[in-house]
Amino acid sequence: MDFTRTFFAKHTLLNVLTRYCIFTSEQMLMVMRPYQITATERILNRIEIANNYKKYGSIAGGGYIWHTTGSGKTMTSFKSAQLIASSKDADKVIFLIDRIELGTQSLKEYRGFAGQDEEIQATENTRVLVAKLTSTDPADILIVTSIQKMSNIRDDSEGGLNAADLAVMQSKRIVFIVDECHRSVFGENMMPRIKQTFPRAIFFGFSGTPIQDENQKKGSITATIFGDELHRYSIADGIRDKNVLGFDPYKVLTYKDADLRQKVALEKAKAATVQEAIADPKKSKVFYEYLSKPMAG
Repeated sequence: MDFTRTFFAKHTLLNVLTRYCIFTSEQMLMVMRPYQITATERILNRIEIANNYKKYGSIAGGGYIWHTTGSGKTMTSFKSAQLIASSKDADKVIFLIDRIELGTQSLKEYRGFAGQDEEIQATENTRVLVAKLTSTDPADILIVTSIQKMSNIRDDSEGGLNAADLAVMQSKRIVFIVDECHRSVFGENMMPRIKQTFPRAIFFGFSGTPIQDENQKKGSITATIFGDELHRYSIADGIRDKNVLGFDPYKVLTYKDADLRQKVALEKAKAATVQEAIADPKKSKVFYEYLSKPMAG
């Protein structure tokens, strides 16, 4: 609660309502939580620094947001993109989605967050993607596409890309926001290919389970791909704040304790049946010894 008081001491209610709220397509007003606003501001700060010093690409540094599952990552990523677009600090803001089915779901969510005067552009194929990326239409600023499609854009398999298009795209200030960035960004060299195609782009990842040193993939971790951890809101934070559901563990017995104890006793006594164990004095002694031992736990 100390964090919440400190946060609202810095942010007036008017600022929160005008800048960090979203009217959904159902005409509901959603107010971002303090941790969502803090994460958004840290992304905006990175973009602002890149523009002030005219340093784009890897030299500007992106970063990743570690927010636990169920804490509203999609809303945070959308609001970050919306504010970047409205600030004119980027020419394109691209949501990179892992798979096509997730893309359909996420596109629906992003469009639900968008205002009446905003459009979230989908990309049916490479030709459409290239057209959106090279377009100067303000309606084509916010784009949703798959990481697989973006990584293959230079293959020109559908005749959508040429040298002139590539030059136009590479001249733009592009911000990539990668949802669930712990997934396929580590496979098949997709992210390195995208970075090679867009050397001036800045990348931000969102994940509830980032890749760390203990579970690194191909020698890489999330920080290797995206840069610094900009903000963390863990499962422990979410449970503490009652923003996500806690755990409710309970024991389900697979076998009865008596049956397990008897099985172990027979094995130690080297007997196939209880009758065999009882009939032999030596086996009987071992059998009853283990049969009387308490269960662990």
